Amino acid sequence: MSVSTDTAGVSPPATEEHRRKAKKATAVAAFGTFIEYYDFSVYGYVAATLAIVFFPSDNPTVGLLNTFLVFGSAFAVRPLGALFFGRLGDRAGRRVSLIASIGLMSLAAALTGLLPGYASIGVAAPILLIILRMLQGFSTGGEIGGAASYIREWAPKERRSLYISFIPGVAVFGKACAAGMAALAATLIPESAMESWGWRIPFLLAVPLGLLCLYLRLKIEDTPEFRDTQSADRSARPDRKPFKELMADYPGPLGKVMAISTVQNVGTYVGTVFVASYLSSVLDFSEGEAATIVLLAVLAAAVFIPLCGQFGSRVGGKRVLIVSYIAYVALTIPSFWLMGRGSVGLAIAGLLLGMIPYALCQAGTYAAMPEFFPVQVRHTGVAFGHSVGAVIGGGAGPYASTWLIDSTGSTLVPAYILVFFGLFGLAVVLGLMRPSASRDHLYA
Repeated sequence: MSVSTDTAGVSPPATEEHRRKAKKATAVAAFGTFIEYYDFSVYGYVAATLAIVFFPSDNPTVGLLNTFLVFGSAFAVRPLGALFFGRLGDRAGRRVSLIASIGLMSLAAALTGLLPGYASIGVAAPILLIILRMLQGFSTGGEIGGAASYIREWAPKERRSLYISFIPGVAVFGKACAAGMAALAATLIPESAMESWGWRIPFLLAVPLGLLCLYLRLKIEDTPEFRDTQSADRSARPDRKPFKELMADYPGPLGKVMAISTVQNVGTYVGTVFVASYLSSVLDFSEGEAATIVLLAVLAAAVFIPLCGQFGSRVGGKRVLIVSYIAYVALTIPSFWLMGRGSVGLAIAGLLLGMIPYALCQAGTYAAMPEFFPVQVRHTGVAFGHSVGAVIGGGAGPYASTWLIDSTGSTLVPAYILVFFGLFGLAVVLGLMRPSASRDHLYA
């Protein structure tokens, strides 16, 4: 079975009114993704402080491992969130799903910022932290599928890759803002105050940001493609079950989305989130220096990703993915070698080098995922496939990196992990996928 850009329905009419609505839809959906990933990533950027507050231990590595174990717990429930929000989005509408996901994420992040530490309530503190972190993961499980489906169905066909690239672009910018807040707090607030209350500030910013996004998402409308398909589908199959249909009719495309999503998530959570703790805990940069290095690199990536999306609109998603995986293999070890030289300037240069394959992979993956599925299962397919990839690639990545560095003593472990998955990505694209007849180079 071949899946092309036209599988799910007729391309949107290229009228001026439609272009205006498409731009508005893209902006609102992308802004919500920015907030989702700001809220979700803050945890990783203040992980070293959270280890002290919630997992006090004489061995700093043990505390950090426990903190990343909680970080990984959010990924364990992402597929459940994908199923819940995917069903909601494929039955009630992308708009309803996007409103619900941003509300839950903002609430969980705000409650995390108000949570007492281990010194105040003992073991209840890490338990509550785990619960709130899992709620964040549940929410994130639905956001990408909804945002990607929503933008794909509004965007003009010839600009889909560019428009969808704003999702990973603003997600990276959300992480950059999280890193920036962490850097600002670590720089301006004394260490003792940071452990007492300073770490809460980045989380509590979820309240005004979430309320603003909720207001904007309440004012958007669903896509014409979804409305047309849903109207006909409800008449023919009023009790349709999107996940059951996905598993029965699209197991091949789903497996391929899981594979490319795994590579993309390894690059994200090892290469941009874990690296903040890696710089401070392994390479002995201060927390402020580490957060600043990551901030500069991910800001550069946020600008680079839409350029990669435009590149994808011209040459096709498969070629973008191939280039990204080759770049991971070629550039990652030099990137981490530069970071390990002990110089802030060289560390910035090294991480900037690492952002090249990262940005290419983000743009290629997000543009490709919605094209594997027709409109009636698109939200569920993208959300579930991406979430399973996130569990494998994102949930285990930071924990495995920390454990392997401690076990082997090698500071290049994260680089080896990224190179391995770059090779895996190449095998997936070159060996397991074939281009369809469409110009967009999508896969069967």
